[in-house]
Amino acid sequence: MKEAKSSQQSDKTNALRALKIAIVEGATWRYEQIVAVAVKAGVTDDEIDEAAHHALEALLGAAEIPLTMRELALVVRQGTQFRR
Repeated sequence: MKEAKSSQQSDKTNALRALKIAIVEGATWRYEQIVAVAVKAGVTDDEIDEAAHHALEALLGAAEIPLTMRELALVVRQGTQFRR
């Protein structure tokens, strides 16, 4: 019994991890499939929402990386968008 419960928890954890990765990667085509697998593994809607929320926080938290003065000068001089 313990082994089955552990396996189910592992399936839930893996499904939520896959959802977070898909969100960060922007793989929208995979969302429906991953959510279906997660629900089948016993993940609740609230857990899916929470995982999505954490993934978006991580994604947006890294979106505003400040530029150094040197990088800013390069952007202005080239007139192009800076990419890291």
